[in-house]
Amino acid sequence: MRAIQPPSRFSIYRQVLLGAVTLSMLLSGCAGAPGSDTSSTEAAEVVESYDCLAPNLGEWAQPPDEMSSPNPQHLNAPDAGRVPVGFTPAVAVRCDQMGSIDDAEGRWSGVTAVTLTGDLKPLLAALAEPNDAIEGGPCTADMEIVSPLWLVDATGQAILAHYPRNKCAKTKPAVHDALAELSVEKTTVLKRTLDVPRAALDSGCAATRALPVKQGTSQSIPSTDSSSGVIGALPAPPAPLPDSVLTDTVEMRWCRYTIQAATPEVAEQEETETFTGVITLRSGRFVTGGTLDEANSQMVVDAALSTPVAPSCDESATMFLTLSPSQDGHELGTITVELDGCGLLYRNGSETGTLPADVRNMLTTQTGI
Repeated sequence: MRAIQPPSRFSIYRQVLLGAVTLSMLLSGCAGAPGSDTSSTEAAEVVESYDCLAPNLGEWAQPPDEMSSPNPQHLNAPDAGRVPVGFTPAVAVRCDQMGSIDDAEGRWSGVTAVTLTGDLKPLLAALAEPNDAIEGGPCTADMEIVSPLWLVDATGQAILAHYPRNKCAKTKPAVHDALAELSVEKTTVLKRTLDVPRAALDSGCAATRALPVKQGTSQSIPSTDSSSGVIGALPAPPAPLPDSVLTDTVEMRWCRYTIQAATPEVAEQEETETFTGVITLRSGRFVTGGTLDEANSQMVVDAALSTPVAPSCDESATMFLTLSPSQDGHELGTITVELDGCGLLYRNGSETGTLPADVRNMLTTQTGI
């Protein structure tokens, strides 16, 4: 369970981040690019090898999943810094964010490692320039996305290079010019994070979904549940479902989700970050999906057409379904039902009712693994 934080603490997932960054740029006119500390003047730490999949290099585009265990094969990269005395790079490797990659496992976020060769002297000279002091005044309102840049020596050891910044906190032009003069030796596509499992793709389900807000609770602020961090985590209210749509429903696509318990570290953090009067939203991860036949769909329809009742119950669900009625192959809305906890049925946003026991038992049986 994750309490919503004030806007300054939002952790926006990758699909909406670029729009948010663009808005920030338009409002401020000046902004620093992710991974480029304008105040950094220290020499970079030399590490055994470069890693474009270092978790902290991708946090600006793919927020970290606090529910997942760290991958010992990919440790955080050191802070970007200046080229240290005595370090002689042989090649540069730029880590470019790319679109999604689909394979047998599902849909991944991706990174392309671009190995650049040639005369590195102009690049080293450009990287050695000092940062300019950040000043008020006019700055262009375009968005600059700066890819992490590794310099690698002949033995494979590497440093993460710091980009010198101008008064608007943007990369100095000499760096771009020097990189443009280098030749691309090879490009390697790397899979970063499995955003949507293959089973979810094949079922037409989101990888994560949030339970709707209970009846009588305001939902003016979107969820930023850090236990989600992947496609489908925003708890947008379901589209209204008129009685006529439900009455004509032939079948329903269903997606089953499980709400995982937070790790002790996350639970402790959430306890200290909870604010009085904020909304708490819970997100579930995809388990399996499928389609209900007409007879079982009709049981859900009858339950959804019943008069909504706001039960007096404070139990938290750990399993829930989203059910999407369809007509002529078009899905027309969403019903959400809890398979445990209070056994609520959510229709039309936050409107809630109690799911009849026989319907809950049917859905548990039909959608179980």
